[in-house]
Amino acid sequence: MTRAISLLAVLALAGCANGGLGGLLGGTGPATDTAPAAAPSGEVITEPVVGEATAADIAPADSSTRAAAVAAGDTASGDSVRGFTVASLGDATRPGLWIETPLVDRERTATVVAPDGTTVVVTASPSGGARGSGSRLSLAAFQALGLNLASLPTVTVIAD
Repeated sequence: MTRAISLLAVLALAGCANGGLGGLLGGTGPATDTAPAAAPSGEVITEPVVGEATAADIAPADSSTRAAAVAAGDTASGDSVRGFTVASLGDATRPGLWIETPLVDRERTATVVAPDGTTVVVTASPSGGARGSGSRLSLAAFQALGLNLASLPTVTVIAD
């Protein structure tokens, strides 16, 4: 009896998938790969861009436009764009405004710029990951930037 119930449970769960058992259970057939085509790769910026920029200068979605806007700024300030990183929600139980990112080598104060140009000053600390591995942003910083908690936004990190 338990074998029959187990078999029935497996068939019921298989019917929930796209096409269920290769279309046997009335689906539209086997699932197809719907992954988007790879985005064209642009120029990789390997050195920090030094300069001063406002959030409006960095707001465009195109990273090369943002880098060019910062490069055209005042180089006397010493602040530099550390890079662009995909931010995920960090430990929600840890209070404060912070970002853990591979873009910094020591703890420092940084400005995080959201895709829409909103900025927030945070404490940036090294994440220990490889450059390009993404960053973790605090719950308070996500809220201050007006970001959707379920999103993975690309943010700009500017530090001294």
